[in-house]
Amino acid sequence: MRIAVVVPVRNGAATVRTCIAACLAQTLPPDELIVVDNGSTDDTAALAVAAGATVVPEPVAGSYRARNRGWRSADADVVAFTDVDCIPSPDWLAKLVEPLADPSVAVVGGAIVQDERTSATQRWIVDRRFLDQAFNSAAAFMPFFATANVAYRRSTLEALGGFDEAFQSGGDNDMSWRAQAFTTGRFVYRRQAEVRHQVGRRLREVTSRSRRYAAGDFMLERRWSGWPGYPAPPGFLARTRRVWRLPAAVCHRMLTRRPLSIPFIDAAAAISAERGRRQGRRDARAAGIEPLAVTVAGSRHMAGQRP
Repeated sequence: MRIAVVVPVRNGAATVRTCIAACLAQTLPPDELIVVDNGSTDDTAALAVAAGATVVPEPVAGSYRARNRGWRSADADVVAFTDVDCIPSPDWLAKLVEPLADPSVAVVGGAIVQDERTSATQRWIVDRRFLDQAFNSAAAFMPFFATANVAYRRSTLEALGGFDEAFQSGGDNDMSWRAQAFTTGRFVYRRQAEVRHQVGRRLREVTSRSRRYAAGDFMLERRWSGWPGYPAPPGFLARTRRVWRLPAAVCHRMLTRRPLSIPFIDAAAAISAERGRRQGRRDARAAGIEPLAVTVAGSRHMAGQRP
């Protein structure tokens, strides 16, 4: 079984060497390590080549487009994805691909552990479970794995035509769900396959993520909301409750002597998410995202039987 690791990157000069070094130091080294340079304007590509990776250019911006370019450039049976701001543990790849010895397994996700938790913003991201793969794998609708730590069989990627490049965020959810709806492979969560994720300390880390994620969420709602078990999208008041409840939340925290930063970050994230939903509406319209028809396999999955 040949294994490739694909890392998409745009302007990642600050972290690309550390990520590549960790990927090449695996107890099970990858047969290929492909860094997809997604239109960087810094020294990312040169640094990646010097560090030992194969660099493939993808000038058109889009992380899912870059991931598609990466796996299609690989000559491997299994493709593992991680991100340039992640540092895989030494046995990451060995643990991640181990379940794929079972031919019924199509996708394996590993743990994403935040590398630093010193700022209020970083602690908030952990508290709100932004990249908690255990939480993702137990999602009420269908499990999904973030592309910061996931391995796919190449045959699954080929059967589905790869990631939907219309998504700027949420394409990993969409890919996971399509794999379960339209193929027969099983999903496995592998806690021992760990990458450490580097997150910035500033508030912008939360607001920019909230905006991107909300745009992707709107596109996911547009495509998947007609499927059995898809949760009803929250209304405007529910989505913004952390904004209009901010005074009460601050008073409560003052009385209980708890950090005041959390309710303010909650409010900032909610405002950013509303901006993101507007962008998602525009993106869905431009991309022609339409609701998917329910398949027999999908109905069987939602009835509690893995397709």
